[in-house]
Amino acid sequence: MEDYSLQHKKAWEFDAYNFWVKTSGTPEERAAKDKADPKKMLKYHAGYFDTFEGIRVANICGSCGKKAVPLALLGADVTIFDISKDNKRYAMETAEAAGTSINFEVCDILKIDMNRYAGYFDVVFMEGGILHYFHDIYEFMNIMNSLLKAGGKLICSDFHPFTKISDILKTQQPTMSYFSTEIFDGEMAHARFYDEEIRRQIPKCKYRKYTISEIINGIIGAGFTLERFDEHPSWEDETLPGEFTAIGRKNGSAL
Repeated sequence: MEDYSLQHKKAWEFDAYNFWVKTSGTPEERAAKDKADPKKMLKYHAGYFDTFEGIRVANICGSCGKKAVPLALLGADVTIFDISKDNKRYAMETAEAAGTSINFEVCDILKIDMNRYAGYFDVVFMEGGILHYFHDIYEFMNIMNSLLKAGGKLICSDFHPFTKISDILKTQQPTMSYFSTEIFDGEMAHARFYDEEIRRQIPKCKYRKYTISEIINGIIGAGFTLERFDEHPSWEDETLPGEFTAIGRKNGSAL
């Protein structure tokens, strides 16, 4: 693993299971919500799937299974790739409580076993602040392409690059020049929800934030045809862009 991946693993295994129970409910409570209306739990991401039944989905940095479990309930065969064993525990317990099943690979995304997973998936899906954990977007997107079958679909939903210059989402992350290529130490996503004494103990992550053009060129450069690029309003201020979704198609015809 890269050194920064080990750092991220320590951050995402700091009290993670307890955090999910506190903020999302017990696995049983979360599962009840997922079962009641899985499409609602997917939010606007549901609209980017052509179908759910029988497709193989790689959920990149799928965390506690908040999207993987609803996808599985809708009929998808979902594999989470995530660095945190605590996230795996919560996700697997939630899936079991929901009466469905998911796969979960605890690993560095840059070290996914391609002997097993190359060309395996119909859809690669990520959402909610993923790209900034990886310092070379071209390397990252090439791995995403390798996971897909010919004609497979990339659904990349993430924080809008304008968050580089303004804390649009109120995540308490530092801001910088829009064109900065700096790798910087920053708090992991949950740190702001703890009291100051515990907050200081949580390991930092090493982030690299991208511009819109870097993201688009990373997708195209990896061999995808870019089909859509949608911008979504911030949940804090709907007059500002908070997230985006890029849709790419792996070149070549599906078998």
